[in-house]
Amino acid sequence: MKAAQSVAGAIVAGMLLTGCGVTNNHDTVIRDAVANRVFLYQTPGANDATVQVVRANGYFGGGCSSQILIDDKFAAQLETGEQVSFSVPSGSHVVTLQNSGACHKPGSDAQVQTTLAAGETTQLAVNKWGSSLSQVKR
Repeated sequence: MKAAQSVAGAIVAGMLLTGCGVTNNHDTVIRDAVANRVFLYQTPGANDATVQVVRANGYFGGGCSSQILIDDKFAAQLETGEQVSFSVPSGSHVVTLQNSGACHKPGSDAQVQTTLAAGETTQLAVNKWGSSLSQVKR
């Protein structure tokens, strides 16, 4: 019985240590959102501006999806560590962040209003939990 417990303990310890030397960049690299979760403003046009939205990485927030709306139109859904760029007509736009999943709280939408000239770019940041939206200062 004691030998069986020792073997079981060694197996569990081995399973726990298996990942210890493995480098994983999943939580450090920002990657493009997958195409089937990006819906609008993907084809650049004359006099367009660019809105880039980047959601931070992190172990927390994985159960939270971030819906990005531009002028009340569902434009994309971001997960942790993803980014997306939109080619929008120059002018004034309201970008809204809505959450779903574990982070969803009614009335917790965040908004940023931006006015862009043709060829101009703005970057918006979503925190790793998907709970805030802010314009990145350049």
